[in-house]
Amino acid sequence: MTYLKSKSEFNLAAAKLLIEDYDNYAPSVHCSYYGCFQFIKSKLNSLGYTYTKVNEEIAASETLHSHKYPISLIVKELKTKVTDDTYYSRKVNDKIKLLKTFREESDYHNKVVTYPQSKAALELSNEIIQLINKKL
Repeated sequence: MTYLKSKSEFNLAAAKLLIEDYDNYAPSVHCSYYGCFQFIKSKLNSLGYTYTKVNEEIAASETLHSHKYPISLIVKELKTKVTDDTYYSRKVNDKIKLLKTFREESDYHNKVVTYPQSKAALELSNEIIQLINKKL
């Protein structure tokens, strides 16, 4: 297992702990998002998109973004490999965007994050991971 895959699992476990044991809902959303994002990067690595190559491509580009690029790569892989369901990759992409929006609101906005919102973020993260694992 790669370190990033382990970090993904740690973040998801931390999100659950922050929600259930500490009532720290805002940081749990952060952990839920990064658990999913780190999973995506580790999945890409297992598909041949090495960490080094992805990072070099981002660094060499003025347009590639450190989060959007890996997400676009995983969506591209889903589009390529999932031929029996044309909406599958779009569904995954939409769920990732929603989770990212939750994380940005939780991290950067002067808003209260509630228990249901934090639970929804963790469930969404786990759902995205399951959807990706199911087809890749």
